[in-house]
Order: sequence, then structure tokens, then C-alpha cells
Amino acid sequence: MTLTVITDGLFSLLEKNNYNPATIKFYKREWSKISRFILSEYGDEEFDMERGMAYLEKTYNLVTKYNDGTLSRQRVQLLRVVHMLEDYRLHQVLTQRFYASKNPLKLNDYFSVIHEKYVEFLNSPEISKSTLKHYKRTSLVFMDYLTQKGVSDIKELDMELCNGYIKTLAGFSFKTIEQDICGLRHFLRYLNESNIFENHFADKIHVPLVSKTSHIPSAWKPEELKKLLAAVDRNSPIGKRDYAMMVLACVMGLRISDIKALRFSNFDWNKKVLAIVQHKTKKSLTLPLPDQVGWAVIDYIKNGRPDYDGSDYVFLKHMPPFNSFSDSDHLQQRIIYHMQKAGIRRDKDRHSGFHSLRQSAASIMLEMETPLPVITTVLGHSDMDITAVYLKTDIQKLAECVLPPEDFAHE
Repeated sequence: MTLTVITDGLFSLLEKNNYNPATIKFYKREWSKISRFILSEYGDEEFDMERGMAYLEKTYNLVTKYNDGTLSRQRVQLLRVVHMLEDYRLHQVLTQRFYASKNPLKLNDYFSVIHEKYVEFLNSPEISKSTLKHYKRTSLVFMDYLTQKGVSDIKELDMELCNGYIKTLAGFSFKTIEQDICGLRHFLRYLNESNIFENHFADKIHVPLVSKTSHIPSAWKPEELKKLLAAVDRNSPIGKRDYAMMVLACVMGLRISDIKALRFSNFDWNKKVLAIVQHKTKKSLTLPLPDQVGWAVIDYIKNGRPDYDGSDYVFLKHMPPFNSFSDSDHLQQRIIYHMQKAGIRRDKDRHSGFHSLRQSAASIMLEMETPLPVITTVLGHSDMDITAVYLKTDIQKLAECVLPPEDFAHE
């Protein structure tokens, strides 16, 4: 497909999606540069991803900077330009990865009604807020895709369109693809069960055959973890909060969603235990509270937490009105902040959020020769196969993890 055909189609879609004229002008300027480069280097107007990346490397040295981790945020926008062209060449749509908050998706009246009814259906206590938000977004993006493909009635939907949408997810991480496909299947089941669409397409859509164990989760080395925690200013209120949250993750292995949701009633200080209902699995979990963690939480409550009785959440924002943290705030920026203070280099292939601390807890427990069933219980996993992904770096010790858990209550 020629660059002219691609850019003409994209220009029309950008206007239909109410993109800012200045943004469109930026894209058109870059398109012109790419067009001149391709014509000069290859003698024709055909575009593909390889040619686009060659343009970025020769003009901006972008590929080299991306690989060595020195690419600035401003230059990332140039990478999006090339990805946008390639996505349109392959799928003839403006894919969802390029929608920003300033350019929200807007469905036509027909699909808007379907989406509103689906959102009403999702408002169930059995669905977590984060899952609900993800399903809403997936259905919105999918119906926008159908609109761009010229579909005016949901009854026109077929497997070719479903598979075409899934192909637009190419380039995303396996986890993102898995979540989007789960969201798509849920939406398709809703259409079928609500008699809006009669075919059972959800049963025909499967997650790509990529093993979850193909990726070794990021974990901190013990010396790095000590350096990170030592860099936290425990004399400041925010430092006390961050430290308490971090040790809950790296010592007890709690998910950040469960840490943010902690209330005073979850702690039994007399028995030195923490009892929660996990946000992700909805299962009860009771864990012994180590002294290091307990005293860190107490120090924050007594000496760091805002003097505010309007909330029974333990951890609060430190700016009025002192709310608890939102579901979408994973607090990765707090870990990055303390990494910078500690002089720990961020690597593009390594996670630097609270989940990486949780993964470190699994590694630490394994080094302490904790039985695998106990680690599974502490991490709140549904089965030991999931836990094994966290621990796959030490196969010999995995073979020794045969003892049943004794000191943990898990329902």
C-alpha cells in the first residue's frame, strides 16, 4: 500500500475522531518527511514498518536510542507516527493505542445504546472495579473498530471481523492481549445472552498460545532492595507511608490493590495478624504480621498519617481532601522516586513498580526454603503453577517444596 493511500485514510479518521488541528498538522508534517525519505531511498511510495523504522533511525537515531534506553519521551511520539501508518496499512483503522484523553472515543447512536446497556449489565458486585473498567474500555474500542470497518448493525459481525480486531493488538504484551481477549469474549457472551446477537463467537476466540512461563518476572536483588528501602526518608510523613506500603509488598507479598484497600479493621494487633479479602480473587487471606511490617504501619498511623477521621483507609494521599488512592493509581511513580534517590538505574526490560516488590517477596521466601504451598498461600495465588512462574529461577529448590502450609489461613 502506498504512503499516499495510507495518509489519506488516516487524515480522514483523525478528523472524524476530532483530533486537535495542531496534532493533525504534526502528523502531516512527519508524513511528508517519511514520503521524501522513502522516495529517495527506495524509488517508490510503498510503505511498511521496516521502511518506517529505517527513516526513524537515519533521521533521529531513534532505534539506537530506544535500544540503549536513552530515548526521550518527546521522541516516542515519532515512533507512534510510524506505528500508526503500519497499523492502517494492515488493518485500515486508527487503532486504539493512539486514542488519548483529549480524543475520547465516541460511538454513534446505535452502538452507544448497546454500550450503555452493557455497562448497566457490568454493574455487579461480583466484578471488581478494575475489571469493570477494563471490560467497558474493551467493548468501547471494539465497537469503534466495527464502526471504522463500516459495520452499522451488530448482526453483521462475523469471525473475520473478530479476528481482524485481535490482529490490531499485535505489538502489545502478552498480558495486555490476554486481558483484551478476555474482555472481548465477555462482551460477545453478553450480546448472545441478551439476544442481541445469536452466534456463539465467544467460544471460538482463544488466547494466543504464548506460555505464561515464557517470561521470568522482574525481582529485586537483596542488596538492591536494602538500598531502595534505606533511601526512603522515614522522618517525613510521606516517607513513612511509602516505607510501610513497600514492606507490605516486599516482605508479605501483598498486591498493591490490597495494600491501597487496607482498613484499620484488617489489623488484629493483639494476635499480630492481617486479615483481608483479596481484591483480585475475592478470597479471604489471613497472614501473620512480622514485627518489621507491623511497626512500620504503626509508625505511619501514629506519626505520619494525616490527622483525618473522615476515612478508615490506612493509607491516604497527603493532599486535601486526603482521599484514599484510586483503583487506577498503581503508585509506580513512588517506587521510581525512591529508586532515583537510591541511585538505582531503571532498565527498560525490568519492572519498577509495586508488583516487582511482590515478586521479590516470592524469591526471598524461596531462599529461606519456605515450602511452595506456603508461598502460594501468602501470595494469594489460586494454584501453585502460577506461583512457580515467580520462582522458576531456582528449579532445584522447587523440587523440595513439598510441605503443606501450617501457619496460614486461606479460604
